[in-house]
Amino acid sequence: MSTPLWNKKLSCPFCGHEFESSRMRQGAMRVKEKWTDFGSLFEGLCPYYYAITACPSCLVAARNEEFEKFNAGYEPKLMEFSKRARAQTAKPDIFGVGEITHEMAVRRHELAIACHKLKVHGEPGELAGLWLHIVWMCRLKGDEEAERKALEQALAAYLVFFEKGNKLPEKLGEPGVVYLIGELNRRLGRFQEAREYFSKALSNRELPNYPNVEVLLREQMLVAKGQMEDFKKAGG
Repeated sequence: MSTPLWNKKLSCPFCGHEFESSRMRQGAMRVKEKWTDFGSLFEGLCPYYYAITACPSCLVAARNEEFEKFNAGYEPKLMEFSKRARAQTAKPDIFGVGEITHEMAVRRHELAIACHKLKVHGEPGELAGLWLHIVWMCRLKGDEEAERKALEQALAAYLVFFEKGNKLPEKLGEPGVVYLIGELNRRLGRFQEAREYFSKALSNRELPNYPNVEVLLREQMLVAKGQMEDFKKAGG
């Protein structure tokens, strides 16, 4: 039987350092439960932990597929970041191959977020997705405070994505992104805002093209309505 993880050999496009990065096999990903913000609880290892490639030499990091697409010649700020990081003697203890801890996974994502902000043409959807990964990982860890902080960041990033993003997720489309903004608001206890975005998603002409989103949307509209009524009864 093959192991869940395998190591991919890479050469950093910024510093040329050769290293290995662990990847999780598709066949090893077993979903136990799906969440209403599109995250999942998995049996065994969690693939979110292994979604980031980070160069241990120059600290440039990004989602696996994005790291391999980098063209260093078009990223002057990241190249400068790479040069400065290479000169540092102390590097964060977040590298290596094999199974990693929750803390290492979150720090790798935070490093990818920092690098994303230096990209010449950073797609807002990439940043939003990185924050959402942190939300899910904190939920798996049971760290409610950290999850809420990440939810705030994810919501802010998805609002920018909705306004300025060019590449909407194929599986979600515009209705899915609007629904997700509503769901993140609901999870933050902002029930009125949640219902407003749910209503926008419900009236979107493209919604019939995304039946899975529509099912979730109608369910969560009722949940938000009930939570809002309970909140008012409690004197909120």
